[in-house]
Amino acid sequence: MKNKTLFAITIIILIIAVMGASFTFASDNAKSGSIVVYAGAGFSELGDDLVKTFNEKYPNIEVNMRYGGSGELFTTMETQKSGDVFFPAAYKYMGEAVENGYVENDTVKNVTKNIPVIIVQPGNPKNITGIDDLARSDVKVGLGEAEGPAIGKSSQEILNKSNVTVDPVVTTTTVNQLVTYLISGEIDATIIWKAMTTWADNQGKFEVIEIPENQNKISTIPIAVTTFTEDSDSAHAFVDFVTEDEDAHKLFEKWGYELL
Repeated sequence: MKNKTLFAITIIILIIAVMGASFTFASDNAKSGSIVVYAGAGFSELGDDLVKTFNEKYPNIEVNMRYGGSGELFTTMETQKSGDVFFPAAYKYMGEAVENGYVENDTVKNVTKNIPVIIVQPGNPKNITGIDDLARSDVKVGLGEAEGPAIGKSSQEILNKSNVTVDPVVTTTTVNQLVTYLISGEIDATIIWKAMTTWADNQGKFEVIEIPENQNKISTIPIAVTTFTEDSDSAHAFVDFVTEDEDAHKLFEKWGYELL
């Protein structure tokens, strides 16, 4: 009799646990809303994957990704007082957002890191081996604007660190544009994020030259809910997904990012 009672209690506990899990899942699915995420342009491939997977868990929350240079996104957020989530490519811009009260401080979380590398034409015809070669007169270099995208700020810090002066033939507002200029043959070399070199679309289109750690400027990538959000629940759900969900972490690794 005692065994039957224990068995019955066990079954009841299991049923309650299953019902609880089902209720939680149903509650998550029932969440609805719409948010705008200001994300660095270099996250375009990763970001689209994140949204797709997020919507498998939260099908009723619409996520609008606005990609651009981190400096440009910060300015948009500052002037328009808009956006629900800030996801820049370097902590510098998040630090400024914190100082100005544009993000909820307790939601700021570091996710991964961005590692700059040099990319050159296939076969490396100019025999570029490092930062010093970017200053050569026979090398056409493209760089992100120093006060624009995160890659521009990092590139300038890398050059300053090595006392190298470069006169770029072109500057851009996003890191993606630098890749386009190199692939089109308009420049011989540039500095981009290492994760971008793993993208399938970029394979075979350039060669990668690592920058020694003592010369490099590695950026921490943060994310946070803005103080301008009009849909706090959905914004928090997205930030929690990006920073805590195992499926999200797998996507970061898929796109070449190293989790912190």
